[in-house]
Amino acid sequence: MVKNKKINYKQIMRIGLLLLAVYFIVVEFFQIVKYVPSVREALIFVTTVKPETFTELYFEDHLSPPNKVTLFKENNFAPKQNQHIDYLL
Repeated sequence: MVKNKKINYKQIMRIGLLLLAVYFIVVEFFQIVKYVPSVREALIFVTTVKPETFTELYFEDHLSPPNKVTLFKENNFAPKQNQHIDYLL
């Protein structure tokens, strides 16, 4: 053991106060999230991964897309019977 070892109490106090401040900030954050529903919902919204909500359409004949699409009816996007598709061959 070294007899002349000098302990820097100011540095130890600064580190202790910093850790105490971080502790209070973390505890306060969790209290806010726990008791304020809008903050909880916002945190869940920001941290939740959601799948993309788009649909892609692929037309066999992209040079002449349909003029009209009707809901709840079968829509045929394939080329007409006697139309020849050269660009796919």
